[in-house]
Amino acid sequence: MTWQIFYTLDRLLAAGEQLAEQCDTVSFDLFDTLLVRRLHDPDLLKPATSRFIAAKAHSMGLSWTWPMVQQLRDKLESEQRQETSQSFEDHEARYPDFMRRVLQEIFADHADDALLDEVTDYELQVENSMLVPRDKLVCWLKALHATGKRVLVLSDIYLPADHLQHLIAAAGFLDSVDAVVSSADTFLAKASGKGFALVLDRYGLQCDRWLHV
Repeated sequence: MTWQIFYTLDRLLAAGEQLAEQCDTVSFDLFDTLLVRRLHDPDLLKPATSRFIAAKAHSMGLSWTWPMVQQLRDKLESEQRQETSQSFEDHEARYPDFMRRVLQEIFADHADDALLDEVTDYELQVENSMLVPRDKLVCWLKALHATGKRVLVLSDIYLPADHLQHLIAAAGFLDSVDAVVSSADTFLAKASGKGFALVLDRYGLQCDRWLHV
């Protein structure tokens, strides 16, 4: 795979539009490409969910502070990454898996699917509140889709694809995306190249007809 680097958005778009003429499929990274966070470190979003969980625990008479919840979350996420590293080159994690374990540790028999859904919805709301679409790239994505190009969104993150679809829908361009692919669903990431190989095989792509941004 040959990479070209551009240091201004206008130059990237000019080159991208030219390259896309020869392509059937255009894929985009999600975070820091199509969606930009309002803060420099995405980990700073996690304490909000820890506070939410701690408040629910307190309402049930359970003595959990938000730093305790955060420490447990970090521990279980790290453990899952260590586990996946035994079988996969990329040390990926999956939010529904480790968050379910977090809730089971705190709430025991009360940690059902409804609670996981409630916590997940809250975390996605927090994510949405911090995300801003990069307008020029989103407009280009929509234009590509309108001309019949297949548009994919790829991400190396612990949120599975169906969670990312909620974020993309809130940003207003899900109807211009043909598929969303997350490393959380397969533990194969772009970082190692395994995620690109997965997309190539899954969608029957030709490398010389595929542009990734």
